[in-house]
Amino acid sequence: HSRCWDPASELKSAREQGVGLGQITRAYTSTGQIRFDALSELKAKHYKELYDLTWNNVKTRPDLQIRAIVLKSKDNYSQFTTYTDEPLAFADAAYNGGLGGVNNERRACTMIKGCNPRLWFGHVEKVCLKSKTPLYGNRSACQINRDHVQDVLKVRSLKYEPLFK
Repeated sequence: HSRCWDPASELKSAREQGVGLGQITRAYTSTGQIRFDALSELKAKHYKELYDLTWNNVKTRPDLQIRAIVLKSKDNYSQFTTYTDEPLAFADAAYNGGLGGVNNERRACTMIKGCNPRLWFGHVEKVCLKSKTPLYGNRSACQINRDHVQDVLKVRSLKYEPLFK
């Protein structure tokens, strides 16, 4: 798509704004108050590395966008390496839909017979607590999140396998 790999790419609605290569996001309540701000959260955790990144310059700083993507991905991955068997899947779901949401879904999984909270595929992926109401392209937040993990780890990654042999 023409907006792929465009550091100025933006998805903006009354509900949220995602900007850049990694769609750094801030979301709003129905009254317009900020519900969460991923850029501010990342800067608070990685101030030295992201000092210069702001909402005013994010579209013109692809170098810092990529740094933010790497730091956020690393943070998420480190959250899942010790207590899951598929940390990349959990980390991707957290990048796309929030760490708190993934942890809530893991807890919900423990209450379902046969659901293993250490496994994403076939287990936690089936326990989606995100909205089922269509948002973008007739897909819900739940579908977008689940499709993302499947697409990245099961579909698109296949073309890179020869590089790891």
